[in-house]
Amino acid sequence: MNFKKATKPELIVTSCVLLWIFIVNVACVMFGIVSWPMFFVTIIFFLLGMDQKNILSIFCGGALGLVLALLLALGLGVFGAGLGSFAILIFIELAIIILGGTVAPVCCNNIAFAYLTAATINLGTSANPIGDMLNNLLVFIVGGAIILAGSLFALKIGMKIVTPKAPAAQEQK
Repeated sequence: MNFKKATKPELIVTSCVLLWIFIVNVACVMFGIVSWPMFFVTIIFFLLGMDQKNILSIFCGGALGLVLALLLALGLGVFGAGLGSFAILIFIELAIIILGGTVAPVCCNNIAFAYLTAATINLGTSANPIGDMLNNLLVFIVGGAIILAGSLFALKIGMKIVTPKAPAAQEQK
């Protein structure tokens, strides 16, 4: 395994992002916010190479996954939590994501699948699954926008710190 030596500019830029994400983590703990939906936004953004063209896919896919998790919770409440109900509901939802990806890849994508999976991991143990899913959706939309905007701003600040300033143009006489 090879490690690369980090440059001073890389350390400064990534430290700016680290500081922002640390502050958001502490705030979430202080206010009791279940924060995984918003942190997934930045994780996925950085995994996809920090390309701002992917932001729409991240938010559309994540929202779809969380809405499908909410619908799964509602469906299990209506039809019962048996294996048959679950199998039918999850088949429909997976078909929406997988087959829908051929016509609507902005929303029906791996991000939707990741959010559906993460949101339903503890579905059977939740005392209020519908409330939890609605909370996840709210945290995803509001918190995701805040943490991503803050991360982009922290990157910008870091880049400004490490970018050498151009010499001032001398006045012509």
